[in-house]
Amino acid sequence: MTRKGGSLEELVRAYFSRQGFFALRGVSYRHENEEVADIDVWLYGRQSPSVRTRTIVDVKNKRSPKAFERILWTRGAQIALKCDRAVVVTTDDSDKVARYAHHQGIALLSKNFVTLLRDKLDIDERLSLEQFVENIQKNRNHKQDSDWLRRISEVKSALVSLHGYPAFNKAIAGFRFFAERIQTRSHHREQALRGVYLTAAVACVALDSAVEQTVYDKPERRYNAILDGVTYGDAGDMRGQKSIKNVLAVIAKGMENGRVIAQGMKDVLDKTLRDVRADIIAEYFSREQNAGTLFVVARELDDKAHSMDPSAIQKLSVSARSILGVYADFVRARRTDLLNDVTSSTRAENDVKVEDRTSSAGGTTADEMDPSQTKLRLS
Repeated sequence: MTRKGGSLEELVRAYFSRQGFFALRGVSYRHENEEVADIDVWLYGRQSPSVRTRTIVDVKNKRSPKAFERILWTRGAQIALKCDRAVVVTTDDSDKVARYAHHQGIALLSKNFVTLLRDKLDIDERLSLEQFVENIQKNRNHKQDSDWLRRISEVKSALVSLHGYPAFNKAIAGFRFFAERIQTRSHHREQALRGVYLTAAVACVALDSAVEQTVYDKPERRYNAILDGVTYGDAGDMRGQKSIKNVLAVIAKGMENGRVIAQGMKDVLDKTLRDVRADIIAEYFSREQNAGTLFVVARELDDKAHSMDPSAIQKLSVSARSILGVYADFVRARRTDLLNDVTSSTRAENDVKVEDRTSSAGGTTADEMDPSQTKLRLS
């Protein structure tokens, strides 16, 4: 498998990951399902139980990097995404660019810093984004099968485009999809498992950002906040519940036999919402010691999803196995499918490939670092 473009982005991602951030490459920012911008690298940091940071990184490795333009664009994107910090990585090392970046409040990583990174960091220890995509594409039917790569892209996009609980629900929907594919697409179990772990990692980050608001609340209040957030998918403002109540109130007052109809609808809705089984998530993560592991587990699962060695994917910590088990129970997936060794299915997939070659029919087979201080620390 060869490494394609994006090596500088991968280098930058690796650097910030080693500084303790959860780092994602190639994240699409969307508004009402319309793609607005593509974020080269997005960073999420957990500096304390009550402090989270979000950072966008714009990476350009061109002969004419247009640094002034990228700084201005990144500043606007930072405001739109409500990120705490922004970084521009450029090969332009002029003093004018550095002064302009400082004036705009943008951290600048220049050519000298990039050269230092290339000398110090080994980025071949895990799959790059391009290699991850190639791995998923080993399933030749992935696009016809609800488009696996699109599913992953939408999950990543939700993390920067939505609030905590809606983003969590989107990630869990992706998690459910890939967990089902582990059972039904046995020849591509490795690829489905990578999808499971990546979507689970995103779900952990989304939930961590959501519970930040209730970190100092009593356990019962945290429980109710998580229960409502997962059930209704709102941002903690009870907008979903209020909308339902308003609709039922209109029906009750504005229709003949409205109260009876509204009560009947409420009973059906209550049953439907109970079937969400949000209590499973609320029960586990309302405990401070469990919620406190979300960020660390997110980083671990992301690393496992990009593991170069398929046999190492499921070598997980106790905390990661516990959270995957909770997610599996929530979506009614079998824990054993997610936690058992992948190597046997990988060997089976390789056997199928050998058979396909002989077949004439063919077939389908942190110690957190403030990014704004990076230049001061390492340049």
